Amino acid sequence: MGSVIVVTSGKGGTGKTSITGGVGSCLARLGKSVLCIDMDIGLRNLDISLGLSDRALMDFSDVVFGRCSLEKAAVSHPDLPGLSLLTAPKTGSTRSEPPQTADSCRG
Repeated sequence: MGSVIVVTSGKGGTGKTSITGGVGSCLARLGKSVLCIDMDIGLRNLDISLGLSDRALMDFSDVVFGRCSLEKAAVSHPDLPGLSLLTAPKTGSTRSEPPQTADSCRG
């Protein structure tokens, strides 16, 4: 059975992203399968912290609204087997039309 670790704070600048990236990376190096989910809509940085900003094309809103499957939206880390990321949307808007990048999720 899987486990869930939540890193949260009502205040910015407390190290949530750093802790999440560090713990996720360490668990992956220990052989665990890890999915880090950045929930910081509009202020996401976990993709940058993990070095995945150029790979994170879809976000959790694409999964929630059925524009993309979780398997296709989650980005695997190229250097840390077992570590994946599902990032937050860059903005708070909820798109009603699929973005052009959603084409890669179809088929």
